[in-house]
Amino acid sequence: MRKQLAIFETGLSDSDDLIVTLTEYKSFADEYDVEVEEDDGLCYYEKKLKVLTAALNQYKENPKFFNRFLGRIKAQFLPKKLKNGNLESKIITNKRIHDQYNIERSTVFIDAPIEIHLISVLWILKEGPELDSSLFEGCLGNRLILNKEKAAVVQGSGLFKPYPRQYQKWRDDAVESARENMSDGKDILILNLDIRDFFYSVRLRPEKIRSPYKNKVNQSLSNLYTIFEEVHKIFTRKVSEIKVPYDFAGEVVDENEFTHYILPIGLLSSFVLANDYLKDFDDRIIKHARPVYYGRYVDDILMVITNPVLPDNISKDAIHELNFNFQQYRDWVNSEKPRYDLKKRILFGSDEHLSADDFDNNLTDIEQFVLLNFHPIISLIDAPSILEINRSNEEPERVFKLNSFPRLYCQSDKTLLYYFDKYESSLVIDKLKRDLEEKSSEFRNYNDEEDLEDFEESAYHLLYDGTEGKIRTLKDYKEDKFGLSIYLSKKIFSSLRQADKVSTEEADKIVTFFQGENALNLYTLWERIFVFLLVNEKPKAYVDFYINCCRAIDGLATQKKRTKLSPDVYRESMSEYLENANELALSLYPKFLSEIRDVKRTYQFSFNTFKGKFNFFQTKYSPTDEESYFIRRYRQSNLLRHHYTAQPLLSYTIREAKDYQNFTDLKIPF
Repeated sequence: MRKQLAIFETGLSDSDDLIVTLTEYKSFADEYDVEVEEDDGLCYYEKKLKVLTAALNQYKENPKFFNRFLGRIKAQFLPKKLKNGNLESKIITNKRIHDQYNIERSTVFIDAPIEIHLISVLWILKEGPELDSSLFEGCLGNRLILNKEKAAVVQGSGLFKPYPRQYQKWRDDAVESARENMSDGKDILILNLDIRDFFYSVRLRPEKIRSPYKNKVNQSLSNLYTIFEEVHKIFTRKVSEIKVPYDFAGEVVDENEFTHYILPIGLLSSFVLANDYLKDFDDRIIKHARPVYYGRYVDDILMVITNPVLPDNISKDAIHELNFNFQQYRDWVNSEKPRYDLKKRILFGSDEHLSADDFDNNLTDIEQFVLLNFHPIISLIDAPSILEINRSNEEPERVFKLNSFPRLYCQSDKTLLYYFDKYESSLVIDKLKRDLEEKSSEFRNYNDEEDLEDFEESAYHLLYDGTEGKIRTLKDYKEDKFGLSIYLSKKIFSSLRQADKVSTEEADKIVTFFQGENALNLYTLWERIFVFLLVNEKPKAYVDFYINCCRAIDGLATQKKRTKLSPDVYRESMSEYLENANELALSLYPKFLSEIRDVKRTYQFSFNTFKGKFNFFQTKYSPTDEESYFIRRYRQSNLLRHHYTAQPLLSYTIREAKDYQNFTDLKIPF
């Protein structure tokens, strides 16, 4: 999105038809009779907005403008989870480089021009306040910044409340509520549910976003809603055709008409619609489960209830008919008739049953806790076969289902449940609260002299089965993404404040770590690693890391039985993600790689090598070339990462057209 915004403001597109991109707005200005003078004092993007406004007002009469940008909507597929080839092995190994990396699950984002994102924002400004103001206060994720009357978004501000503060409140309030109630002599149960593939599992009815305006008085608003719905229709069609995360076309299309839409990840309006979609679930939990704390961060749910029903105590009630009966529950699930026609019944409900003969003896303790305390708001069923999640070939995986929602499931083995007895020690909750407070302060100001942790301590989380620190009790280890984020951030800001740089050995450790699976699983850290190596003046390590990522991308593979997507689709998306991270980092110092001849030569040779393998690179030229407009567009639009500039506001000064100033340098170029 940042790249799209930079292109919108500068016109410097990386597409093959750069000349067409630069001239298309001029032709649209003529098409919609918009006067745009060369010397009218308006910025390039302000002239674009004049054309966009005219095209929106005239959409019904002349849809050519928006049809062009609607036609550019794409679905970007990125790997969410790689298949673990050593799942059955008991060998603990550090081997992360393989010939192939099979993609088990995907994340799908909308890739749309800024013109489409502007439509989404206009819709939020119109519909968002009403939807957001109707949410309960414990819904903390992606909340709009509204005025005191909650009638409009505050002008001149961001759209949404800042993520760190909201997320911290959602998590900390749950722990604090549990601690207070346990101190008052109550048993405590904390339940954490995460909805599987939430945005693709939403079934949004078209009338929810369809235009309520029928007369010509509100023609412009009617046009806005029409285009907004078309965005959802196009994206739903594209994803359903690919059958990711599964084949759900029959659930959203009936006789070539869309009956439901999914929510595009990456479209800002999806945050507002996602919160609204779960509003009925919020009401049921608050009214019927009556938790002492209920908080929801979009699809991540936290609940705290006091004095829960325990599996061991269900038969102690003198009136046996009031006890929860697992046999009756199984019969109820298996006899439940879906409220759909035959075709949709097959898709939505035919395999939603529990087949275990000895049902009550096969439930896990978590499943029993949830059923006893949250049924019928939440049910337990065998995972529908369409989801393709099996614990083994013989025993099907069970999932929790949010009742009254066609496709909202939570995997029972990924559900977290904590039970604290009032007569036992509360030290665990106290320790959890302290740990959360420490993690919350990790990114705040710190003393450089106290920053003594090394890369190894940050990169790995060791899992022991017994006493820590003994080889024989080491059960496994995993890469610590949170620890790596903290390490890289601290080292970056330390380097920006003082002349001391990390050693070549330390930089090489990071490059060696980020290979193969690690490079792919932690791809969201790519830009931060590029910046880390740039501010620490390690151009050779920078190029080595870039090559590591390209090699890992080249090894991506797909399983034909799970998806019809070819590996090239993922390779292209990952290549673009890599190049965005690379371009953003180099925008801080465009000459970083070209100052050392050997480094520049190695980079260009590698870039040209991968051109033959990745479609994304075939029409590009290396951004190490200072003449590249790739470098200029982030500086020209001032969309580089300002928190990585050593001298605040330096990027706002008047500069030459070919500006190669190093914004990470402590020296000011007087």
